[in-house]
This record gives sequence, C-alpha cells and structure tokens, in this order.
Amino acid sequence: MRRVPLLVSLVAVALLSLVVVGRSGPVTLAQEGTPTTAGSPTAEETQTVFVRQDPALGTILTDPNGMTLYLFTKDTMPGESTCYEQCAQAWPPYTATEPLVLPRGVPGELTTISRTDGTTQVAYNGIPLYYWARDQQPGDTTGQGVGGVWFVVAPGAAFGVAASPVAFPVASPVASPAASPVAEGTVEVQLSEFTVTASATTFTVGQAYTFTATNVGGFPHEMVIEQAGAMNEPLDAEGQAAEVGPLDPGGSASVSVTFPEPGNYQITCHVRDHYPRGMALTIRVVE
Repeated sequence: MRRVPLLVSLVAVALLSLVVVGRSGPVTLAQEGTPTTAGSPTAEETQTVFVRQDPALGTILTDPNGMTLYLFTKDTMPGESTCYEQCAQAWPPYTATEPLVLPRGVPGELTTISRTDGTTQVAYNGIPLYYWARDQQPGDTTGQGVGGVWFVVAPGAAFGVAASPVAFPVASPVASPAASPVAEGTVEVQLSEFTVTASATTFTVGQAYTFTATNVGGFPHEMVIEQAGAMNEPLDAEGQAAEVGPLDPGGSASVSVTFPEPGNYQITCHVRDHYPRGMALTIRVVE
C-alpha cells in the first residue's frame, strides 16, 4: 500500500510533462535538422535574403520576394554606403527588420548599417545591398553591369570583390542554344542539395512542355513551377497543380505545363527551407 503514493506521483509527473509539451505545440522531427514546432514561422517567412539560380548569372542573392540585390563598387568602406539622392532613387537601399537571418548553409553575416540620411540599410559581409529601380519583376537582373559599377551579389561574396558569377552550362543567352525558346517537348529537371538545373530555361507562351523532374540529391525534393517570387503557388496544369513530389532520392515524375503569358517563372522546391537555400531556378517565357 505504501507504493500507491509513489505510483500516483509518477502518473502526475507524466501528465504534467504532457501538459508542458502541449503548451508549446506539437513537435515534428525535421528530416534534415532539429525538431520544429508546428505553427511556427517557416523558413520562407523568416529569411532576410534568399539564394536564387539565375540562368545567365549563376547563384545570386535576392530579397524574399525574388527581387535581385546588387552591390556598388564605389562603396569603398565596409558597412558604408556612398549612394544618396539621385543615386538612391535609382538604386534604393535594401532595408529589413531585425533579426536578420541568412539561409542555412550560406556563409557570412547580415548587418544593419546606418546611412548619413538617417535611414538604415542591410549589408552582407559589409557590402551594402541595393535594388535596381528598373527591375520590374522577381527574377529580373537588368542592373547587372550597369555603368561598370553595379553587380549582383553571390553567396559568400567578400567586400571589395565584384561578383563574377559562373553561368550554368545551359544558361548563357549568347553561348547556349538552350537560352533560346525551345519547341514543345520534354524538359529535364534535376533536383539536388540545394540547386535546380534544367535542360532549357526559355520557353514560349502557348506551347505545351513536359517537365520531368529527377531527384539526384540525398533528401526528398519536389518540383513546383510557378511565377517567379511566388511562395508555393503552382501554376494550373490542365486542371491540376504544376508540381510533383516530394520525390525520394532517385525518384522521377513529370507534369505538363502550358505557360499562359510571358514573364519570369521559377522551378522550385518548397520542402522545408530548400527554397531560400537556393532551390529556385529562374526561367523565362516569351511571346
């Protein structure tokens, strides 16, 4: 009989533990990292910058909406901007609220710097970050090389070193036939950690394409075809969503897509934090 109070105490402790867990929300085990709490903000909602694959420029940094970020080579001191007045109208400083968060695996740090006009600006490894006012939509990179002093920013970029991105083999508008609009047919897409590559990146409105995705990586990935900068909003593909997966390593699946209008689109993976880490390939659709 003396063991009953002890048994009751153990049951009470177990119940209390369940209550404590319940107060923080159910916890699910992440497939590639630490446990995450259900209902907490996703990586796509908390990252300050995203990594994107551009067909002509390689791997670059953007804001969470897919708008390209640039550096100014006339900024000669780390953490100090020299772009003001008319310059700042053409090249608006990138601002964001703290905490500033880089995607997992991206080296370096983000900081908030003070500008002489009383405003603030985000810097990456001491590099002040800017938009280009003539970029009209996510995925645009029309500011690259303007005046010989404005360039996209690559992950890991060091202050004082202008980016010299390396294009994907299929992506150069000058050197690669794949950069010209392709006729309807099959497009091979490869998914891995943490990139997306495709056998073609320029397409024509109204043509039917079959995108075949193969997971050549070590973790599950999916393929989503959507407007550039979208957050898991697949296009309509003959009454179904233009997406496949998640695919286990080695898995493959296809979806047929007819692009309804010209513009920038993207092939992405929205599994966990794969999108901000670089699994977003800009593709372009022309008339």
